[in-house]
Amino acid sequence: MYKIIIIVLLLLNFGAKSQTVTTDLIYKVNKPAQVTKKTPVLIMLHGYGSNETDLFDISKSIDERYIVFSLRAPYVLKDGGYSWYDLQFLPQQQFTYNYKEAKESRKKILSFISNACKAYNVDSSQVILMGYSQGTIMAYDLALSSPTKIKGVVALSGLLLEETKAIKTDWTKAVNVKFFIAHGYSDNVIKIAEADKVNAFLKSKKVIDVTYKNYEMPHAIMGNELNDIKKWLKKVIQ
Repeated sequence: MYKIIIIVLLLLNFGAKSQTVTTDLIYKVNKPAQVTKKTPVLIMLHGYGSNETDLFDISKSIDERYIVFSLRAPYVLKDGGYSWYDLQFLPQQQFTYNYKEAKESRKKILSFISNACKAYNVDSSQVILMGYSQGTIMAYDLALSSPTKIKGVVALSGLLLEETKAIKTDWTKAVNVKFFIAHGYSDNVIKIAEADKVNAFLKSKKVIDVTYKNYEMPHAIMGNELNDIKKWLKKVIQ
């Protein structure tokens, strides 16, 4: 009798659909109580030197309808932490960077999104990116390179690379991507002027839905900013 029970359990497990995403990126996932074909997707992209746990705690208090994936960047830093591409910091809040690595990370993230939507059978037409700092830079690059795959972007304390501006995108599609841009007045890493430039650039391209907010904060994420993010995320999937 026990042998029969064991065999039945093995067969049930074997026949169950796997929910492991095919990827070489490390990630964490927070699932809503009920996952359906209409479940929206939130992809979290951390900043330079951080990891997949950095933004993940936010996922449990944002919106119970989303399935949230927090990804770890693929490049390992010497002093610990991870990056989406190499950065060399210069004086006056300037830096040099390896855009070739950024494009490789872009490919990995897009592949992850496709495979995650298939593995969990969720709504690939409702994919929102949430980036912080370098993660925001990647989110802009992803949205403008693949506007049919990204519904919206939560862009926190970031900027737009010149290479991203130059991407030959289909602006008839890209104008429909929704943006929530947030930046601190006293950001000591990426000047607020960079966020101003992004806002102006998107508006110059006639992007339909751009929300731009500034806060009394440094290079960080604050409580009132989080409240505004939550409101925007609820609105964007209605």
